[in-house]
Amino acid sequence: MVRYSPIILAVLLIVGLTFIEVNMTDRLAGTNVTAEQRAALLDKVPIKVGDWHGDDMPVDPTVRKKAGAVGAVQREYRNVRTGEKVRLWLIVGHAREVSYHTPDVCYPGQGFEARASENSVYPMVFPDQPKTDFLTNTFVRNNSSGPQLERVFWNWYNPSNKENEGKVVWEAPSNPRWRFGNSRALYKMYFTSSMRDLKETAEQSPCVRFAREFLPEVNKALTEVQSETPGDDANTKSVAATTAGDSKAEATKPAETATAEAVPSEKKAPEATSTKEGTYGVYGTNPDEKAPGATIPAAKANP
Repeated sequence: MVRYSPIILAVLLIVGLTFIEVNMTDRLAGTNVTAEQRAALLDKVPIKVGDWHGDDMPVDPTVRKKAGAVGAVQREYRNVRTGEKVRLWLIVGHAREVSYHTPDVCYPGQGFEARASENSVYPMVFPDQPKTDFLTNTFVRNNSSGPQLERVFWNWYNPSNKENEGKVVWEAPSNPRWRFGNSRALYKMYFTSSMRDLKETAEQSPCVRFAREFLPEVNKALTEVQSETPGDDANTKSVAATTAGDSKAEATKPAETATAEAVPSEKKAPEATSTKEGTYGVYGTNPDEKAPGATIPAAKANP
């Protein structure tokens, strides 16, 4: 038995490495809907949500490439009643890149320092809405005019996760690369705002007030499923429309040539089309941290 131990260990090692390799690639991805197809749905994300009115912002091609964003929305929303501002960075791409580039990885490259050593999970719970978990942290950069403070909330949505049963479910895992490793299309969303001072908690952030209005709308925009027909990447249709259309098509097929002329064919419902791209990002703090500070212009978009 002892002499076979090296062989057994080698086999176990190969099996283990194969499992990891499969999980970190899209060889066994649960869907053939690509990030390019999913990107079309970003065009449906509303630019106005309640009192929040958005302005699209240009996306740095370098940032876009580094983030792995096939499609993106980079937008600043301003509350016309309170004057509060929240920056949105919503992208979709392959999980290899999208799961990796997070605020705690990118912000230090811009001269920011995370104020908490670990990101915190912050659940947002609003009436008549499902609980939505976010990761959050705060970042500070010292400028000649004083400290620049940013809070960021971020999470992911994996449309190929069958456990979600077709619903939009945002997740905040501690190890996103492992959780989403083989997803061909993964969404990532940031809400970012400048902090008025270092004592501002997560609950006091305008991002939370923005999320209450925005989450139902973005979830609605992303619930449609892309057409999986090759060469039809720009076309989209809802699950219901797909099922109904296919059923009608089957129901109206003539059983025999003789009856084909007697039974009028039904027209398929037209498929809605939508396309668009955009991109962006920034960062924030641990819900319970406290300190002094000042508010400064927003940081450059980050993957």
